[in-house]
Amino acid sequence: MKHNTHIYIAAKATEFLRDSVNNLHTRTGRMASAKTQRKVKTRAKELQHLLRYHAQDMAEASWAPDDILCDKALYHTFKLFTDNEFPRGRRYARETHNVSGVDYHRISGGGGLPYKVDHLARTIADMQKLREYNDQFSQKQIMYLLFLISHYVVDAHVPMHCDIRDDPPSKKDKTKPPGKKKYYSDALHGEIERIWDAAVTPVAMEQGIVVADTYKDCKAETDLSPCVRFDVGNRRHRDLITPTNIPNRGLMNHMISVCVRSKERSLQLFPVGNPGSWRKDLLGELTREIFADAIGGVVGVWLWIWGRS
Repeated sequence: MKHNTHIYIAAKATEFLRDSVNNLHTRTGRMASAKTQRKVKTRAKELQHLLRYHAQDMAEASWAPDDILCDKALYHTFKLFTDNEFPRGRRYARETHNVSGVDYHRISGGGGLPYKVDHLARTIADMQKLREYNDQFSQKQIMYLLFLISHYVVDAHVPMHCDIRDDPPSKKDKTKPPGKKKYYSDALHGEIERIWDAAVTPVAMEQGIVVADTYKDCKAETDLSPCVRFDVGNRRHRDLITPTNIPNRGLMNHMISVCVRSKERSLQLFPVGNPGSWRKDLLGELTREIFADAIGGVVGVWLWIWGRS
């Protein structure tokens, strides 16, 4: 995702934080119990108040992993492939995750996105615990990091971030399954993210979430803008934001599942037989799903962190 999109999703996660608890579900997809919802909503109310109080840091923090930390190659991706795509590719797998009977392989150097989220989330929770013991960490620092971790959670929902076919090997690269026609141009990654940002920017400007840096930012909504618009006052929009009540020891598995789901969406967008001919006709439908899941995904990770402190 690009700059304004990251800011917009962090803002929407803050906006939907409390109301989305009404749609809280378990990892198995079942609705959380009323007792659990009440308990989590108390937590969400406190956290939403703090995030809003420190909202001035949202724009910088939600973009900091790209702009300041610059750790894209290591922690913004989780490049996966399946046996269906590369029948002889198992020897390139560094690790394999079986989800619903399907093996998803990650290559060496394929990014450690779920590991980054798990480690950073636990660090933030520890900082909050230590803050209750001494004053070494400020609430401002902790809120900054909550906005920052939203960047990684959002990236996990981007199909191209979780698909090895987005990263075709060079002639000298022996770490990836061969087969030039099985990959799609990595230029499509940037093109789709630019389409999303163009759709988001006028909506975010209208709502005061982002401001124009130059006159070039002041553009009309695109055909895709309705797919990225989420208003907390709209019942249909609220119903789309369904965060997961992540178990105490389940964050890593949850994030791996998110990446696998993104890989599955990439297989929809970029068909195995002809990945270079991507399904533009599916972009609107998948964009709505991806943005809704990204907002709910950020909420779920935030609530997991706040529940540990």
